[in-house]
Amino acid sequence: MTKQSVTLRSEPSNNPQLLNPSLSPTAIVNGIAVRFKDQKIQDLAAENLPPSDEIMNELESIFGEKLIFSQSMGNKTHIFRFQAPKSGKELTELIEQARMLPSIDQIEADIRVKMQSIPNDPLFDPYQWSMKGQGQGYIGGINATGAWDTTQGDSSTIIAVVDTGVNPHPEFADRLLPGYDFFVTPYAPGGSDPGDWTAQNECDDNEPAEESSWHGTHVTGIIAAQGNNDIGMAGVNWNTKILPVRTLGKCGSSLSDMINGTLWAAGLPVPGVPINPYPAQIMNLSLSGEGVCPPLYQEVINRVLDQGILIVVAAGNKQGDISQYFPGNCDGVLTTIATNFNGDATSYTNLNVINPNTMGIIAAPGGDGSRSLGIISTISIGTTVPEGFSYSLQIGTSESVPHVVGIASLMLAINPELSGIELNSLLPATSRDFPEGTLCAQYNNLCGLGIADAENAVQAATTFKKYTLIYEFYNSSSHDYLLATSKAQMAAINRGEAGPNWQLTGNLFYAWSGATNGAQSVCQFYNQGANSYFYTVNSGDCNYLQSLNPTNAVANDLWTYEGISFYALSPVNGTCPNSSDPIYQVYNLIQGRVNHRFATSLEEYNSMIAQGWLGEGITMCVAIISS
Repeated sequence: MTKQSVTLRSEPSNNPQLLNPSLSPTAIVNGIAVRFKDQKIQDLAAENLPPSDEIMNELESIFGEKLIFSQSMGNKTHIFRFQAPKSGKELTELIEQARMLPSIDQIEADIRVKMQSIPNDPLFDPYQWSMKGQGQGYIGGINATGAWDTTQGDSSTIIAVVDTGVNPHPEFADRLLPGYDFFVTPYAPGGSDPGDWTAQNECDDNEPAEESSWHGTHVTGIIAAQGNNDIGMAGVNWNTKILPVRTLGKCGSSLSDMINGTLWAAGLPVPGVPINPYPAQIMNLSLSGEGVCPPLYQEVINRVLDQGILIVVAAGNKQGDISQYFPGNCDGVLTTIATNFNGDATSYTNLNVINPNTMGIIAAPGGDGSRSLGIISTISIGTTVPEGFSYSLQIGTSESVPHVVGIASLMLAINPELSGIELNSLLPATSRDFPEGTLCAQYNNLCGLGIADAENAVQAATTFKKYTLIYEFYNSSSHDYLLATSKAQMAAINRGEAGPNWQLTGNLFYAWSGATNGAQSVCQFYNQGANSYFYTVNSGDCNYLQSLNPTNAVANDLWTYEGISFYALSPVNGTCPNSSDPIYQVYNLIQGRVNHRFATSLEEYNSMIAQGWLGEGITMCVAIISS
């Protein structure tokens, strides 16, 4: 490896001042700093005392929540904290509205200012351009340094590396979980990589001999190499657990092994194999095959997605279109295109030429050109079998995938309730624009929405802690509807734990996860006889149903109170407040059994009424999440 000359220093991520009139959409804002015009209120600030409730009411009405007085500044300015940190994007318009109040002299966002973490790993400075950010002069990197001040990962996160196996490199050996080997016959516990070397003509006529690639170990280092430990390199996530699932070996893999390995990694049953006790939350599939997505594999992907898991896959290295290579062309996966040091498409990557949109496509560093501009990571030493441990620079879409997987795992460290469907949307949405003049910037759809950005993604994960994604299910046998109010509950229903024939309808909505913005608790009740759930944001209804069953017994003719499931607003005179969406309630007796549905649109509501259901109007109002 040829050492690069790189100058690197720790520097602030924002201009180091408390009040910043230029509010970035991705800034994390803890609160606001306000100076009032009234001299008496300024005098209160000088005494470190809060303003009157009357003054605060008009300010709080704009921000939609109770502002918490923190302290005063030396320039007679009050500092107020939000109930939870907000993004610059959601605050820009609100602050402009507040500036128009006649009582306000000056108001600014109290932006979080921080220094970027730079690990002391000796290979980080000269080689790991892909982990650095635009602020440090590395326009092609993922800005992991900008995220590490917020989180360096959590040991509760589990990532499955479905690959050639993973050997216990010192960078992450203590975080490897017991894996499984689906490349051998019969399948066996393990998941390490014995080597995938081949002799000449072993795989096909005229095929040259190849040394072992240590591919899975290289991928894993990008995700999970321990940072700031004075050795080697730094991965994106320094604490996550890795589940090694070996499905690749000499001459590649078979579809059946891929299917079984993917199912097992998700904690789903595989005949003759014990259930995986450590189901993954994210899967890394740094592999690609030519052709359409095999229907059998799409079925497996659908089942895995139904467990709330994110699947990140390689676009492929054939300079073709991603529509011609699987699993990058399978539905529901997040496909990763490789970019170079300059933030443009690499010379080898498959691209999004045919697809008119960028849904489920993102770009991340894969390296190109000089090997010194490749991606450094962990490997085993040995041309055939493992004989030790080292580091190597490699290039490919295989290297792009673990960058995105690592970012997703940082998001889960902040917000473990994020499901795969949310991560699949948030990662592209928080990506950074391609640099001007690049091929990716010139053609909008070619490389996806942008380059994965760790700091932006982690900020989004923080913002989304305020919300709970609600999933609707329908039972094709009983014609019942129910809501799953957490990722875990959704996954359990999909595994059949609520009985057979429950299927996701595709109708989703966001509620609040706490009592913010005036949201009230939604009580959840269950009726065993009808196998039906009922939700009410009306405290009177909640208290009445509980009074009918004071011991909270479980019985066929009683509603059992199961606690607070989420938070929503109450409609006012049959309509929802601004910045909220209506949920319509319909009611029916199906074969003598109580059944409710909470419809997410007026069209669905009217359709249910046309089918004989009783319309009960708007019963709750839920969050609107802007794009």
